[in-house]
Amino acid sequence: MTNFLTKKLKKAYQHLFEYNTDKLCIYSQFNGIILARLSYAILHKNYILITFQDGSYEIGQIPKRISIGRFVLRDIDRKILRIVDIDDIFRVDL
Repeated sequence: MTNFLTKKLKKAYQHLFEYNTDKLCIYSQFNGIILARLSYAILHKNYILITFQDGSYEIGQIPKRISIGRFVLRDIDRKILRIVDIDDIFRVDL
């Protein structure tokens, strides 16, 4: 009985707290992929995770495109608007 519980607890711990190293990514994306994902987020009003070149990140929505390389990012609280330049973006995840 104890062995059964130990296996179940170990499996639950691995499922909840261990990283899947295959899914972790440290590579940046090309500008074309970033533009495609930002355009998709505008069209479908999805929340996105933007990782910047300096390592910071932000979650929000893209309500508007200002120019070819600039977008407006609305914070997840919908209170703060920020202009984001595509050259400052490291990667975008939907």
